[in-house]
Amino acid sequence: MPTELDERDEAILECLEQDSRQTTQAIADVLSMPRVTVHDRIRRMKDRGVIRKFTIEKDARALGLNLRAFLFLRCEGHQIDRRRVSEQVASLDYVVRCDIITGDWDILVEAVAPSMDVLGDSILDEISSIEGIGATQTMVSFYHYEGKAGSFR
Repeated sequence: MPTELDERDEAILECLEQDSRQTTQAIADVLSMPRVTVHDRIRRMKDRGVIRKFTIEKDARALGLNLRAFLFLRCEGHQIDRRRVSEQVASLDYVVRCDIITGDWDILVEAVAPSMDVLGDSILDEISSIEGIGATQTMVSFYHYEGKAGSFR
């Protein structure tokens, strides 16, 4: 059953999304709540799995990974273990995420790379060598905009 959050929990999450390093006291001050209340609510959200971890967000462009691409993969035959294929693809350098999807394609891959050459050599060549992949289609993203639900990645 999904966890229900009230307005206070939502406000705490919003503060943490802006800066997960800020102290419990800083969040309490911003939200005009007692520090102990904020601490207990964060602990409960962690215990219920709402908060999985506190982390950083890297900027791909700042690290020279200026190209973002989406690859559609089709597996050969119906006996191919799409989970196994997806795990192999997800382990490749430059792969951001790998989702098993419905429709004409079986797997959607998001990748970043410094250039088209690297995308071709490091990603497409390696993906093509994975047993079970029958066809690919690649689309390059010109611009990337993060939505409000971006932290659910």
